[in-house]
Amino acid sequence: MSDAEQMFGYTPYPAIWYRMGNREMVLTAMTPVAYNSVVGPREAWDPLSGTGTNRKEDKNHRRAIAQYIEGTPDYVLNALLVYVGGHDAKFVPDRSLAADAPIKPGVLYLRPGATLKVGDGGHRTDAYGDVISAHKPLNDEVFQRLSMSGQPIVVVLDDDQVRRAQDFTDLQRNAKPLNASIGQSMDRRQSINRILIEDVIKRSDIPVFEKGRRVEFLSDTPGKLSAKTMGYKTLRYASGTLLIGTSVRDIRGWDASVELEIANDEARAIGNIIDFWKGFSELPDFVTALSAPARGIELLRSKTWLLSANLIYAVAAAAHEVTSGSHSACDISTVMKSLQSFDFSRGDTTTLVGTLVDPDTGKSVTGRTAWEGAAAVLATHIRDDISAT
Repeated sequence: MSDAEQMFGYTPYPAIWYRMGNREMVLTAMTPVAYNSVVGPREAWDPLSGTGTNRKEDKNHRRAIAQYIEGTPDYVLNALLVYVGGHDAKFVPDRSLAADAPIKPGVLYLRPGATLKVGDGGHRTDAYGDVISAHKPLNDEVFQRLSMSGQPIVVVLDDDQVRRAQDFTDLQRNAKPLNASIGQSMDRRQSINRILIEDVIKRSDIPVFEKGRRVEFLSDTPGKLSAKTMGYKTLRYASGTLLIGTSVRDIRGWDASVELEIANDEARAIGNIIDFWKGFSELPDFVTALSAPARGIELLRSKTWLLSANLIYAVAAAAHEVTSGSHSACDISTVMKSLQSFDFSRGDTTTLVGTLVDPDTGKSVTGRTAWEGAAAVLATHIRDDISAT
């Protein structure tokens, strides 16, 4: 009996077979709609019975993925890892290759009624299900798009529950997520990243950034000997705080509020951000450091609080507080000029003691409470300086 006859009634999928260790794996792709019809329900990990491989469901994460799939025509998701027993699937290789070839193209056949078990990708799987369930009755553009899109899937031809659980924890242990600065600077769908990279860093002559050469994109915090002034994560959060203040604390809400503020008046948002960072560059300690031939930024970092991310957030929050509201009579440039008389030096005499500086140790205090307290100190200084002129 031929392979085709043996597999009569089975569903074929073009695939590539290979081994990892002693186990057989097959790389294939299905439309999300087809995948949704053959994958089983989410299985939460239960160590007592040894079932499942997935962590506790994060409903917000699931919802965010669904919104991304639904609203992004050119979406991209990593391969899903699923498991199926040998009685439910069979791989038939291309007969033109040697039997001992380590990688073989061919066809994966799934038995009717076979259920794939998710090893890694439970939130993505559920998100697909949510979108398909919502749009299938409408047969609209979203459903049609998912009917014609492909989702890469790694199928492990092994249904041993213990090995499946071990695979899941190994995958999590060996995965290294992007740090915030890299991920945020790559994400141009967010307006804040687009305008910061294109309009503020690349097109504007702002000394503190030096066309991006003084911005650290590969890590969130420059080293103490680095000639770079700040990580992109710090630059981005300070710029957004300048626009919306400190009232929004959760990440998704913050992103949405900043997007809305930019959408309301993008030119004004860009102008305010540029004025802020130009004013930051004109603070006396910065002017001295940037004019030094070699170790200026290193010395600035060691002698002042100006390159502390918390201090930068505090300055941005203070600038927003003083310039926002219908009764505000000053602009960002005026605010930043008023800070030229503020002493940012490290030491026990700074007015930042009790907020950003621990009064007993003289060391930096981190956290939102600390920098919001420092913002109030800075705002008072700004108002007093403006009133005196």
